[in-house]
Amino acid sequence: MTKIHTCLAAAGLAAVAIVAAGCSAEEAPSEGAIQATGSATVEPITSYMANRYDFDVQVEAIGTTDGFEKFCSGEADINNASIAIPGPDAEVDFQQQCADNNVEYLELPIGLDAITIVKHRDNDFATDLSIQQIHDIWSKDSPVSRWSDIDPSWPDEEIALYGRPEGSGTLDVFKDLVLDGDEIRDDYQATDDIQELSGWVAEDVNALSFMGIGSYLATEEESRNVIDNVMVDGIAPTAAETRNGNYPLSRPLFIYVNEESANREDVDEFVTTYLENAEAVMPRVYFYQLPEDEYGRVQERYAERTTGPDDQWQN
Repeated sequence: MTKIHTCLAAAGLAAVAIVAAGCSAEEAPSEGAIQATGSATVEPITSYMANRYDFDVQVEAIGTTDGFEKFCSGEADINNASIAIPGPDAEVDFQQQCADNNVEYLELPIGLDAITIVKHRDNDFATDLSIQQIHDIWSKDSPVSRWSDIDPSWPDEEIALYGRPEGSGTLDVFKDLVLDGDEIRDDYQATDDIQELSGWVAEDVNALSFMGIGSYLATEEESRNVIDNVMVDGIAPTAAETRNGNYPLSRPLFIYVNEESANREDVDEFVTTYLENAEAVMPRVYFYQLPEDEYGRVQERYAERTTGPDDQWQN
């Protein structure tokens, strides 16, 4: 176990069972429940909130942008999101789609995440990769396919790539921050099931993947003990480096609330409770906190029902 792995795993090992207990993605739909969809990364946070504070919330993890498809069609009360709602410059303008369907929404940041590059523990050479090297590994038109293509002193073995599928906000952020407009290669295995993704890496010594730091830390112990983080440009995905902006693959996490749904007592109480407790809960579910004064601003934004995107968090 490397120093990075030890440091991050110590952040909240004991909460794995609690997070798992709050997960309701596979439960049968509950009539009258608050409907939350979207990000597989944010799902454990919302599930924990529902479980811990005893709210009837049906949570599904289908990916941020697939979630926005449902949310902007009025089919969900809340969209868990690992990216800010895409606008005019995106492939799909969900801001306009919500407007076309008369869905007014409240954009509420809840925490910070670091997209961590993950490898097998027995890989003792690719411990620090530059953004350029990660780009070359994942770019569709790159000739890189073997470790030795990155560094001739590394093994002449095929790199096995695993990641998140289309519809995932994590994938969108990864492409935006790493590929800089280039296409991602299409020969990697993808899943929205975080335990499955971690399991693939744990079973393959030549594996390389990407996932949110909270997903990494909440991985079942059997897999987590066999996987490890990679530093990016010499910087580890720690809370301090994420909060101060040094870690190059950091991002905010959000919940989006349908304003009409927020007028319902159950939704209003759930969202209010969520925002009041988000700062304290983030470490328990392995994610990082927003700057301290930001939580008050978010609560005020919700209380005043300030709709639409918040310029502070738009890309």
